[in-house]
Amino acid sequence: MATTSVDKLLIRLQKFSSKVSKVVDATDSFNTTGSFYQDLSGWDSAVVQFVNPSAAITFKTTNDDDSVTGQLLPAPEVPNNWIGVTGVNLLDKSDVTSIATDGIVEFGIIGKYLLLEGAETADPLSYAYLLSQPTPNINEAYNSSLQNGARVVYASTNNQGGVQKFFGDSRLTLPVYGNGTDWYGFRLLSQPSNNVNACTISSTGSVSID
Repeated sequence: MATTSVDKLLIRLQKFSSKVSKVVDATDSFNTTGSFYQDLSGWDSAVVQFVNPSAAITFKTTNDDDSVTGQLLPAPEVPNNWIGVTGVNLLDKSDVTSIATDGIVEFGIIGKYLLLEGAETADPLSYAYLLSQPTPNINEAYNSSLQNGARVVYASTNNQGGVQKFFGDSRLTLPVYGNGTDWYGFRLLSQPSNNVNACTISSTGSVSID
């Protein structure tokens, strides 16, 4: 399963009485787990900027830090019992409970914690291929045994003659680039060693099969 990611996730915490604010860059933390929660204690509002989320991000809040009743602070804080919460989309002042595009959302009086939670999505179906080292000679590409120096790449189809792009990862997020002139031999990892096609790969990753 793949988790939601963002190009940037910035949280501006504001205290109106003293005209103080600070910005928290939560990008790396969010991208690691697909979620992030912020303690809002002492702040009047939080303004969150989302840049290029890969899927919808929902908003939740809670006052429950799961501390033990009667235990003196500081105690471990593990917020739970989250409930959905509404923020104000600053683009059109509409109430929103999630966001799936670039935007800025403001949260006023809510619980102690604000949770930004992405969805888990199924990884795309992918198929493993062997791809030879580049060569200027098409015959060398066809005659390659794909044993020495070949690498495993992935495509979205198991139709060997219908591959349009190769990727360096099974989630199909890292395209393989070429120079548009060198030739590569390739075959499905599951196919016999003599079932080789030849192709060129452009600087944008497009595959052209001979």
